[in-house]
Amino acid sequence: MGYEEQVNKIENIVNSPIKKFKSDELKAIAERYEKNHPKSKAAFERAKKIIPGGVEHNLAFNWPFPLESKKVWDCYMQTIDDIILTDYLMNGGPIILGHNYKPHTEKVVEVIEKYGSCHGITHEYEYMAAEQLQKHFPSCEKIRWLQSGTEADMLALRIARVYTGKNHIIKFGGHYHGWSDQLVYDLHVPGTMRMESHGIPRNIYKYITSVPPNDIDALRKEFKEKRRVAAVILEPMGGESGAIPVRPGFNKEVEELCRENDALLISDEVVCAFRLDMGGGQAYFGYDPDISVFGKIVGHGYPSAAAIGGRADIIDTVAAGVGGGSKRAYSGGTLAANPLTCAAAYWAIKFVEETNATKIAGKAATRLSNGFNEIFEKYNLPWFSYNYNATVHFHTSCVFGIDITDPTQAPSIKGRKEFMEKMGAALIDQELISVAGSRFYTCIQHTDEIIDETLQKMDIICQKIE
Repeated sequence: MGYEEQVNKIENIVNSPIKKFKSDELKAIAERYEKNHPKSKAAFERAKKIIPGGVEHNLAFNWPFPLESKKVWDCYMQTIDDIILTDYLMNGGPIILGHNYKPHTEKVVEVIEKYGSCHGITHEYEYMAAEQLQKHFPSCEKIRWLQSGTEADMLALRIARVYTGKNHIIKFGGHYHGWSDQLVYDLHVPGTMRMESHGIPRNIYKYITSVPPNDIDALRKEFKEKRRVAAVILEPMGGESGAIPVRPGFNKEVEELCRENDALLISDEVVCAFRLDMGGGQAYFGYDPDISVFGKIVGHGYPSAAAIGGRADIIDTVAAGVGGGSKRAYSGGTLAANPLTCAAAYWAIKFVEETNATKIAGKAATRLSNGFNEIFEKYNLPWFSYNYNATVHFHTSCVFGIDITDPTQAPSIKGRKEFMEKMGAALIDQELISVAGSRFYTCIQHTDEIIDETLQKMDIICQKIE
């Protein structure tokens, strides 16, 4: 499905009434959810007393209440109520070999047993993992290990400002780059600007600007108005990991504008690395960033995994140590580059390459996306699906496609979000778990048989729509 067709289908959905579940079917879904997951509900009630909102991460939110996991393996998740779900959440994207992939787990356990998890000084896995990452990202001449994608994005902005001597950063509406003060701006739905910036002083955004996604003319205009631009930061697939699809050639156009204006290009590869392509979004779409940001996927779901890489002269501004001389982008982190995380990264990259995981998971995603479209057409639904290799999007209410400036569209955001939540519950009712009821991540454990079963279950869900 081409970009123009995707855009037309999104516009059709956001300009049409939201589809609804048949009232009796929705009631039955909610009743079964309550009946099948009593321990999860009790756990949520207990958690709310000690944890704000009862959960730690947006991925855990489900309607009518969050589930609690007992364990995961291959492409399955077993809840505390012993319901086994086919897992397309994949920990938010980093799991492409499958949960608890035995060869990988054995290597990580070996590190803990032989070396210990954290030393406080350099261990060989630190540079071995960096060399492995650099092998697939030649733009990353030097690499620094960090602990989260949010932290890596924060450092990317600091490096860009130190290196260029300029202050302004430009991002795109709907693109997500973590939750640091400077980047909690124009998230999720383009045009929302400071809507989620509670507790962040307005002056934090003095040097942050956003332009609409896929609008190269708006970016060109922003460069003219903000003459001292340090960097442009982007999600390669488009906002929300491709929920707002990127226009073909757009990323290259952004690179060229950056070159014309002596600004750096930052590529946020937190989801794209190895899942979209072994060389991430920059290889898949064909552009050359100055700085690349990596998150959870480099450690295949193991904690404290993130990195930043780029041209040697740029990344050298963040050299380790204290003390003076030339200007530097200060960075720290006691747990950064620990042997456990770096070993997890080193072996994950090797196993993804050796198993051809990126291609295999992408093939599963393509079958899933094509199958969804056949089902939606079968039931005369305006919904549609597409995939960026091993990331599958399926649009039902298109909350991310809303034009916040359009008075006929903006009021429907709440209802469209609620429909996605109900879709998530319907998927769990069919023993499937997704990202926000609108995104599936595939791995090499999603066999043809499992994909066929998933398509049959989506067919059942579509029968429940008015």
